[in-house]
Amino acid sequence: MKTFKRINNALGFVLFALAAVAYWLCMEPTVSFWDCGEFISASFKLQVGHQPGAPLFLMIGRMFSLLAAGDLSKVAYWVNLVSVLSSAATVMFLFWSINAIALKIVKKDAATLNTTQLWSIIAAGTIGALAYAFSDTFWFSAVESEVYAISTLCTAIVFWAILKWEQQMNDKWILFIAYIIGLSIGIHLLSLLAIPAISLVYYFRKQENPTLWGIAKAFLIGCVLLGIVQFGVIQYFVLFASKFDILFVNSFGLGFGSGALAFVALFALALGYGIYYSIKKSYYQLNLGLLSLALVIFGFCSYFMIIIRANAKTDINLSNPDTPVSLFSYLSRQQYEDKPLLYGQFYNSKPVETNETGVTYRKGDKTYEESGKTYKRVYDTNTFLPRTYSDKPSHVSFYQSWMGLADGQTPTFWQNMSFMNSYQMGFMYWRYFAWNFVGRQNDEQGQGAIHQGNWLSGIKPIDALHLGNQDKLPPSIKENAGYNLFYGLPLVLGLLGMAYLYRKNKKDGLVVALLFFCTGLAIILYINQDPLQVRERDYAYVGSFYAFAILIGIGVLAVKELLARIASNKVSLAIATSLCMLAVPVLMAARGWNDHNRSGKTTALDMAKNYLNSCEPNAILFTNADNDTYPLWYAQEVEGIRTDVRVICLQFLGSEAFLDQMKKQQHLSAPLPISLVHNQYKEGVRDYMPYVDYGIKDSVELTDLLSVLTSDNKEDKVQLNDGSYENFLPTQKLKLTIDPAQILATKTVALADKDKIAPQMEWEFKKNYALKSDLAMFDIIVHNQWKRPIYFATSVSDDTYIGLDKYLYMEGYAYRLLPLKPNNDPNADKTEQTNNRLAFKHYKNFELGGFKKAKYIDPESRRVLQGTWTYANTLSANLIRENSIAQAKEVINKSIKELPLKNYSIMDTLNKISLVQNLYLVNDNQQASQIAKETTGFLAQEFEYILSLKPEEQRAFINDIRRGMYVLQSLDKITEDHKQIDLNKVFKQQLKDYETRFTNSLG
Repeated sequence: MKTFKRINNALGFVLFALAAVAYWLCMEPTVSFWDCGEFISASFKLQVGHQPGAPLFLMIGRMFSLLAAGDLSKVAYWVNLVSVLSSAATVMFLFWSINAIALKIVKKDAATLNTTQLWSIIAAGTIGALAYAFSDTFWFSAVESEVYAISTLCTAIVFWAILKWEQQMNDKWILFIAYIIGLSIGIHLLSLLAIPAISLVYYFRKQENPTLWGIAKAFLIGCVLLGIVQFGVIQYFVLFASKFDILFVNSFGLGFGSGALAFVALFALALGYGIYYSIKKSYYQLNLGLLSLALVIFGFCSYFMIIIRANAKTDINLSNPDTPVSLFSYLSRQQYEDKPLLYGQFYNSKPVETNETGVTYRKGDKTYEESGKTYKRVYDTNTFLPRTYSDKPSHVSFYQSWMGLADGQTPTFWQNMSFMNSYQMGFMYWRYFAWNFVGRQNDEQGQGAIHQGNWLSGIKPIDALHLGNQDKLPPSIKENAGYNLFYGLPLVLGLLGMAYLYRKNKKDGLVVALLFFCTGLAIILYINQDPLQVRERDYAYVGSFYAFAILIGIGVLAVKELLARIASNKVSLAIATSLCMLAVPVLMAARGWNDHNRSGKTTALDMAKNYLNSCEPNAILFTNADNDTYPLWYAQEVEGIRTDVRVICLQFLGSEAFLDQMKKQQHLSAPLPISLVHNQYKEGVRDYMPYVDYGIKDSVELTDLLSVLTSDNKEDKVQLNDGSYENFLPTQKLKLTIDPAQILATKTVALADKDKIAPQMEWEFKKNYALKSDLAMFDIIVHNQWKRPIYFATSVSDDTYIGLDKYLYMEGYAYRLLPLKPNNDPNADKTEQTNNRLAFKHYKNFELGGFKKAKYIDPESRRVLQGTWTYANTLSANLIRENSIAQAKEVINKSIKELPLKNYSIMDTLNKISLVQNLYLVNDNQQASQIAKETTGFLAQEFEYILSLKPEEQRAFINDIRRGMYVLQSLDKITEDHKQIDLNKVFKQQLKDYETRFTNSLG
């Protein structure tokens, strides 16, 4: 027993060290895309991130950030290390868990293990743990500042702990599990999903002769316990505290928080008395349950950090949960859209009734005030388990395309179920599962096309069944870093392990199966995901991949037993270990290293710097959502870069708390010129202002419109269906009169360009409603009086620009609002307009080296790269147009020197048109011709792959075919115009050949 324990513990720590080194070598040295910038910023200053918060993660991140020792550029490095160490520890606990299960299979008593049996168990744990260590999804989260790594660690700990309880039958392990679950609430809720499996382990250990009904009861009890934590502790505990607070504040005249504190005190007294009573009466199970509840709540107390820091009004204070009432809203994720779960509508169901369901409150000066009501719609057509419910136009089109439905056709129940099976489970779960254990096609985000984001085994006949002919795979697939072929070997080993575990120990087989289900498919059923997600969601199911890794480890024992039929125990162990090690974790590590190696990658930070440096001093920059905002927050909040620029995320601008922040000094940025007073934009006021056509034919001055929108006079409001009166938008035709003297005085336009200044700006606001965020933008534009430059991010949706497109000019990664006479060309577009002097100045200072230093350019970095090439090409063309040839050459040379020229997809070839054209125009014919040849060569390989497919499969590539043909046509014309006779002959022949072949194939 001691020998096994000593080796087991020692090798666990060895695996921890091995995984930690591997993750550390691959770790991103600075901020990453998506939520990482927000998490690092919030950790560094203990700020309030997005709902439902991760306070414990932020406090741990803060502790690690102190290791930067004042070097602000290293803060992200140390916070990233939290994920590295958490992931390595997860691998260690997985190793111990597999070994605990394997021990029960090989021999019940560790004391009587022989050498072969001992090392069989160790081999199983090592291979299973390393397979998980190098699985795609887990590895991705291990090298950046996200909550999923440490959340998975919590899951690993609680599962390991219940196995320890099973061995020792010491209920201290149950209390330990309760505390870890409570702590994990302050990180992520993944570990809660292990509760049903824990309940099953408890039942099997307590019941010598389990029955089917007993198993069902244990599962149901586990679900009830999960519900108690998920809803009782996390939501209703805070809900009751908020109700008490409303009572104490509004009825008793006490201060905010007094009622919540009274509720917490009463609950603590009741819980304490319950524990005392259980001891006095020797009610052991009651005592265990109450102590467990106390520890869950104690761990949950990390959320005090959220409400404390919200009251400190930190720079990042999303949703402002500064009262128990707003904390409940924060925890219950009320900013996110409700989705029907068990019963609800189809996407084309019509609402027939709207029922009031409750009242919402906001914090007033001394009391809570009603801010509005909540409603629930009743629909004419409903179904059980609604899976096709979203009525967003893009989602409706997707449903119809996926299920083959005509416009206006309502899905049947079985079509609805088919969508759940094929899309929600098949595409949004099993595809991710296969990425990890079968192989991956590429790192492109998949939305159903056969060449983007699918699983790919590397076994051509199998892959051809769902992806078409695999004989002529193009560079966009084969040269993609995410092209990871595992030949299904991890899957096969896991399935062997599943069969072997069920045959040898049905109880543990059921436990692992339940853990797999609850952390995978059960999530799919619960979240009821709508289509066209903004990013891949595989990270949500990492717990189920953990469970499958257990089966991979057990599979080693199955292979060893099979080989033992033809060889001795020692030889079969050596062969099984070697084969399984090479076929699974070694293969996964070797194939996955390149697309998980983020060492040297600084593209997110570089993008943030370049965004901020695209702006003139004291600028106002409108952005939207994750990747346009969070890296910028990191740059400003952590590294202190360009804090004079005020970054305004339009996603949050409709929040009264965010507007309050915008009216205050923030670092070097002065308060924004917002004239609105708090009562004019508080929660529930001017949230939505409909457009009502008053027949106004002339454009309305924006100043006058603002007066109407902010008026409290009943005459300036319209009555809504519920009888209330709200402000409204009486016209969509707007204008802003320009004072040229003010424009010149603020240096918005150079004196040399004074004749270009427009007497007034006129535009059309194209939405049929105005939101509070639109109102705030109007206010800023009117009262800024051109004193501060106003910019819009180039990567946001078109409606973000509120119709001002013709007055927007690129000066880098951002469009600047300039009061210049618009281009009379009806085909002119803002993407072709640059403010050349400043655009050139800003681009010279761009930091672009990260693109070539990075070992791996991920899809989001490639998006930024595409945008950078588009900007550089446009600027070069406009400089050439105004005969600034030297500056154009400088832009082109900087771009070619610092930006990758590689074509990752046909979309990338579009930028080569302008680049080749610009190179010819500055007389760099040799380089222009070389890039043109490389581009057409790439397109030829892509087209050959498409043509190798069946005609019906080729039609899925119609947009890529059109893009590619457009590039060929453009390069044909460019080389003809610039007298590249020999090259042009080749292009003409190539163009003619593909036109003929695609016409014959597609008609």
